[in-house]
Amino acid sequence: MKKIPVKIIEFLDGDKKIQEVMIDLVDTMEIEGDPVIKIEKFKKKYFDTVKKAGELFYGTKLDEKKKYQYLPSSVYWNLGLLLQKFNKEIKNEFEITNYTEAISRDFGLSKDYHYDISAIVQIFKKKEILDSVPFSYYRALKRKRSDLVKLGLFEKEKKRLNKMGKENKLPGREKYKIQIIDLINSEKLKKEKKTTRGN
Repeated sequence: MKKIPVKIIEFLDGDKKIQEVMIDLVDTMEIEGDPVIKIEKFKKKYFDTVKKAGELFYGTKLDEKKKYQYLPSSVYWNLGLLLQKFNKEIKNEFEITNYTEAISRDFGLSKDYHYDISAIVQIFKKKEILDSVPFSYYRALKRKRSDLVKLGLFEKEKKRLNKMGKENKLPGREKYKIQIIDLINSEKLKKEKKTTRGN
């Protein structure tokens, strides 16, 4: 079945902020069944997800907002799970044409944060995300994942990071980034030397 493109918009009507789901009239003809009911169901799913994300971030008192960077790492993982569930529920029917823009706006996240959260929930199991390790460290590790996986070091580094978090021995974030780069370069050098000796 062809996916139906929709756009999630926000605009002001006087002093009131309005959020709406837009769909081209031609595309409604592609929807099997009653298009109005299906669009309303999609709209409810999306804005229910936004509300749940708000409660994850700020609790039920949404006026007491905290800057998202200072939240526990487990909150980010749970948000990633929430987004993953929403995406699975709509993936066969709808395509949000301004997905990244809408998610970033409605969830109060930068595009980079949204991308990293979505990736980390797939890479790390829930039990591997510790609140004693700030989320920025998991982001740093995720960004070097490809190199570490190629060298067979990713799982080992994941455990090392969490061990430092448990023991309250984390280096500064920038220093940790340098440690990962040094680890990658050191292992690459070892492999190059072995290759040279083999020849």
